Amino acid sequence: MKKHFLVTISNDTENLYGVRFACSFFNMLSEHTLTLLHICRLDSNDMNKALTEMWRDPDDDLKDQLPVGARRALEKSREILSQCRFTIDQVITKTVAERYGKVNDILSEGAQGLYDAIILGRRATYALQWMFEKPGDEIAHAMIRDNCCPAPLWICPEPEQGRKNVLLCIDGSENSFRAVDHVGYILSAQDHHTITLFRVEIGGGEESNELFNRAERMLHEHGIGSERIIRSSTWGLTVAGAILGESDKGGYAAVAVGMHGQEHGLLKDYNLTGGTTAKLITKIEKASLWCCP
Repeated sequence: MKKHFLVTISNDTENLYGVRFACSFFNMLSEHTLTLLHICRLDSNDMNKALTEMWRDPDDDLKDQLPVGARRALEKSREILSQCRFTIDQVITKTVAERYGKVNDILSEGAQGLYDAIILGRRATYALQWMFEKPGDEIAHAMIRDNCCPAPLWICPEPEQGRKNVLLCIDGSENSFRAVDHVGYILSAQDHHTITLFRVEIGGGEESNELFNRAERMLHEHGIGSERIIRSSTWGLTVAGAILGESDKGGYAAVAVGMHGQEHGLLKDYNLTGGTTAKLITKIEKASLWCCP
């Protein structure tokens, strides 16, 4: 089944990590559609005009309305995609005027477009961190608590050559099993990637075997055979630390987690909703982080 991804791009043509990750991760990009989203910060007069345009082949008039950096970023993104078998009719470019702040604008577009994932480069990641790192902020806290993120968020650093496979973290929470479903759906036709089901043993909760069995059944429903599934568990002082260690050791291309994990011990005491996810966003390197609401 064709997937549709929203990829955010900035003016920095040297990075474009979201686009580069898509090219490095998939082996059959012809099955997918990308919408490249660039959010322009315009002056007050232009903002009043509420410029919001979508086009497949922008004409010269529309191009002239974009800042030079935006035009270059869109052109560079198309060039990168053209080199990995992504034909131009599979790429939609969209520019919007910043209206409610870039984070809210990205989430708004994600909700309207029914995307399978929102792919963020490292620059977008920094803008997103406030959602997780400021639990005292009522709006941000409500966004996380109410699961307002419309689709899984893929946060992508610069792809490192040779990385492959997905580390899928499960802890018994419903969010983690939504991550299982998401990974199974995305990787159903990507048979060059294996999936490692990873559980950090911190005491309490369901038995690991029961969790692994449930996760494997979900992956099988997406047509992923047992030969592509690996089980792994470890003990760790912190969940985030154990995940980071395993990600580095295994050379994974992506780490998938539930945005709201199962709360245990100190996490429950401090009421840190999404605490593990927040730490991973801040500290993970080399692998992309898939956060599933």
